[in-house]
Amino acid sequence: MNSEAAGLGKIWQPLQIGVTTVKNRIMIASHGQAYGEDHQPSERMIAYFQERALGGASLLGVEATSATRSLGGAQPGGAASRWRLTAWEPRTIPAFARLAEAVHDHDARLFVQLSTGGVNDMGRAWTDDWHPVRGPSRVPSPIMNETPAPLEAEDIKELTCDYAKSAENLRRAGVDGVEIHAAHGYLAMQFLSPAFNKRTDGYGGSVKNRCRFSIEVGDAIRNRVGDALTLGMRLSFDEYIGAAGVTPDLAEECLEVFADSGLFDYFSISCGSWYSLHRTIPPMGTEPEAFLAPYGKRAKRVVGSRAKIFLAGRILSLEAAERVLTEGAADMAAMVRAHIAEPHLVAKTLAGRSGEIVRCAGTNECLAAPAKGRQVTCALNPAAGRERAWGEGTLRLATDVKRVTVVGGGPAGMRVAALAARRGHEVELIERSGRLGGHLDLLRRLPTRGDWQVAIGNLGAALEAAGVEPRLGEEATVETLLASGPDAVVCATGSSWDCTGFSAGRPDRERMPGADEGHVLDVDTAARAALEDPASLGDKVIILDDTGGYLPLGLAEMLGQAGAGVEVLSRFATIGDQAAATGDLAWMLPRLTATGVRLSPNHFIESVDGRRVEVYETLGGRTRLVDDVSTVVLSMLRSPVDGLFHDLRKNGRFEVHRIGDAVAPRSAAEAIYEGERLGRAL
Repeated sequence: MNSEAAGLGKIWQPLQIGVTTVKNRIMIASHGQAYGEDHQPSERMIAYFQERALGGASLLGVEATSATRSLGGAQPGGAASRWRLTAWEPRTIPAFARLAEAVHDHDARLFVQLSTGGVNDMGRAWTDDWHPVRGPSRVPSPIMNETPAPLEAEDIKELTCDYAKSAENLRRAGVDGVEIHAAHGYLAMQFLSPAFNKRTDGYGGSVKNRCRFSIEVGDAIRNRVGDALTLGMRLSFDEYIGAAGVTPDLAEECLEVFADSGLFDYFSISCGSWYSLHRTIPPMGTEPEAFLAPYGKRAKRVVGSRAKIFLAGRILSLEAAERVLTEGAADMAAMVRAHIAEPHLVAKTLAGRSGEIVRCAGTNECLAAPAKGRQVTCALNPAAGRERAWGEGTLRLATDVKRVTVVGGGPAGMRVAALAARRGHEVELIERSGRLGGHLDLLRRLPTRGDWQVAIGNLGAALEAAGVEPRLGEEATVETLLASGPDAVVCATGSSWDCTGFSAGRPDRERMPGADEGHVLDVDTAARAALEDPASLGDKVIILDDTGGYLPLGLAEMLGQAGAGVEVLSRFATIGDQAAATGDLAWMLPRLTATGVRLSPNHFIESVDGRRVEVYETLGGRTRLVDDVSTVVLSMLRSPVDGLFHDLRKNGRFEVHRIGDAVAPRSAAEAIYEGERLGRAL
């Protein structure tokens, strides 16, 4: 063991959790990937878990898996979860067995989280099984908003039997443990939360009664499988809605009841519900690392030696995990996003290769994907979810070594240069600016976006490890490239912001009247000017956003902090739709409000006439004039910077490729993905 790993002494200690022994104290808590097929673990899912077991995590948790005969369809984004797993149906046992075997092959253990959505279900998720959603009381989900039918005594008895049967099925599959999902707003938590449980029978009122459902489920599981499985519970320690929901004090009272029952081998501490999902998986620039450690300490004081405590909450490094363990906040440190970004976090540390670790930046691409109906991916690790093709050991040396010139030092260019060099190509990277990172270098300087530097650092470390020395401040032209004579050129030249005011929402015009006036700026130009001097944009700014992204809102926040009057317009019903999907918007809105920024969804600009701007409602059509506007900022379309690519292709002297925004302006995740794909194909 190298000196760095040796300094993490607590992490390497084995731990006994019920009948399960784990080799170290690093785990991956249950989390969704949306990789299931036909409601059972798929080959994609098995490969995902196998990679992380190979990478050294000792305990892996499978996502919220339906434990009842009524297969749920809940998904915070509103999409029916066609990938939702079920443990209740015996036909899924072989697939779970393959998953368990894949994890066991690398001396790791597998726990499955058993759940049902309760009021957060969708009654019409499945065409042939419409049904009313059911919950503790007639209180609907804050997101789904379907009026539930309160669970009757016979319903609860059926549920407890179903949980027990599901646990038995997983035992037969060779899974090591199961946990009752009483966190994040699922049914067992709904019984605990005053926000949802208004019952006056034996399942409501007192803390003991609120815990009764989970106790009965745990008792049914123990009666069915005995001590053949480790049994735990995931708990939200804070619902973040005050006394209306689960508070830390209430969580302590519930923990006392649960621990005193003797049913549970561990409690996995998290936070939030569907009222506060942005707190459960906080994005960059919000919560500090290991922010739930105080709650972990409280949980350990309550539970004592009666059960083990697992703790999640933005634990992004092994150093933070060691602190959590040594300070008595947990017996196991749960690192989910850190392992999505870097499956081999533990193994690389043990091997003295910590410089190769891809660090999570909190971009929350992994959170946004399922909310948008996509499978989980990682902005910084394009192999996540693609382990069968791109996992550890799949990269092959090139059989035809080439001289490759990459033009553009943004995320796409950096990724392709590093991959191509690792495969044995002779690679040079040319970037016309003095810094690497492309548009990420701008984003990292905005309020709360500093962790984008982590992403740039990851990409830069890979370049350095591959022996690529970027040539900064140099312009690549057709003439210079012809003179150097590479075998292949990759144009990762990015995109530029449009300042015509064209929008798909106004197909009747190619240009906004007044868009060519000097005080009308594109959002990139405006943000760079504001970073130099926020007062340079004046004291009254209108931002028209057609993207739903972070940049225009980050600019608005920066200007608001500087004292400017700012109004953000969007033709969409929600401003910041993309920022909402990553959990950023819920954090931003209070900050924007505090700085006086005005948000006007369903609004657009008709024209700019000097310092007067005509604004209209997109649905109602009403207009208003805004006078004395110092700057109009357009956050609209971007256009590929692809002239070099087309000129080189016409020349025909060598192999030419383009990737990232130079093809079509998109996200950093897509740029890095295309860099990986081309780097493997060159």
